[in-house]
Amino acid sequence: MKIICISALDKFSRFFLKLGEVLNSNSPTKLYIYSLHFSGFLYPFIRLKFSSWISIKSWFFAIKNKKRYVQIIKNETTYKGINFKKIIKYHSNLNKSTSVQNLLLQALAYIDIFELTILKKSPDIIILTGDSKLSIEACTALAKKHHIKTYFIEQGPFNTTIFDSEGVNANCSIRKFKLKNGITLTKRQKNDVYNFIDRPIPLKYKRSPIYRGLDFTLHVLLNKSYLYPPDLKFIDTFPSFNFSKTSKTNFMIKTDKNIKICLLILQVPMDVNMIYHSPYFKSHLSIVKTIHKNLPENSRLILREHPVYKGKYEEELYEYSKNHNISFDTITSLKNSLKLADIIIVNNSTVGIEAIAMKKSVVVLGNSYYDNPKICTKYNQQGNLKQILSNALDFIPKNKNIDAFLYEFIFNHLIPGFISDKELIAAKIISEKISNKIN
Repeated sequence: MKIICISALDKFSRFFLKLGEVLNSNSPTKLYIYSLHFSGFLYPFIRLKFSSWISIKSWFFAIKNKKRYVQIIKNETTYKGINFKKIIKYHSNLNKSTSVQNLLLQALAYIDIFELTILKKSPDIIILTGDSKLSIEACTALAKKHHIKTYFIEQGPFNTTIFDSEGVNANCSIRKFKLKNGITLTKRQKNDVYNFIDRPIPLKYKRSPIYRGLDFTLHVLLNKSYLYPPDLKFIDTFPSFNFSKTSKTNFMIKTDKNIKICLLILQVPMDVNMIYHSPYFKSHLSIVKTIHKNLPENSRLILREHPVYKGKYEEELYEYSKNHNISFDTITSLKNSLKLADIIIVNNSTVGIEAIAMKKSVVVLGNSYYDNPKICTKYNQQGNLKQILSNALDFIPKNKNIDAFLYEFIFNHLIPGFISDKELIAAKIISEKISNKIN
């Protein structure tokens, strides 16, 4: 069996190496790892496994073939059957300062490299990390062209890995699941669902800081250089050393029967969920303003920042919150915040499915794999938002619908464990699934 894996960081490469090891113990398997970041390349390389730093390789290839590629960009919209102008959308929106021309050059290089790789190695399966980056979209399009089975992986809720043949986030195939009238789980099935959700959190492996440190160092040294791949030119993936702007606005949610709490979950601003899966809002500031202006009477808006993005949202968001008495909940645990809130508002955060599992009223603003109207309230621009939020205060989802959705999602779309676990249970389970499908 031959498998091509598109990795991002060292932790993903570690996961793929384990996957290959398990598969090889059952039948001869060749694993080819192509990584976006240097850390992802280095991890298998020093272990004498096949490894390629695909982002730098594609950019050098683009520079080498620039003259020919420029003519293609001027005269064509497709190359080898792929719409190369479409697959740069994620990166062109992610970083407005990145040259669109350079992204187009790199897109053509990715197409050439992956086309040659597929023809030369004849993989049985391609496994992709996420479904939105330039390299991923180029590889996905070519896999489809050559009729190669593809799978997408990403971190899922409840300490799991999403493993799906159609995509992740709003592209996950669970979104097509129909909740039929009269469907009811057995007592044992319901117990299976909530025992799964409440199972102990697996131990995480001790990841060496050297790998990500090298990524950070290369970024600092080369980010402004022409030699640095354009699809890596984005700094928000690295930590901020600024003090949090929310340090003086700590607030613990308190119960008050006369005031309804509307808890808005903020996400990482510029990621795929905001760029591809948010049709109505393009910034968290616009979400906060719109929700605040449409709050039901006798209700209060509380914000909760993403844990890795505290104090890093746009300055105007903090100013607007301060001027309109909007507080940040930075003290209460997430579980208690969800429990105490009357409605939870998300764009498409994973927190949404966690709140639904707690039988809470959830309002979903964007597109998500769990935006089924039988288990949450889905916003659309044609609706009156103030009325939607008011109705959400009275929305009581049926337990049987939530149970049925969770059962389908957990046992048919999620894999227990994640790539950063000490014991890579997810890799073992995925290897079994792949073996069963191939054999």
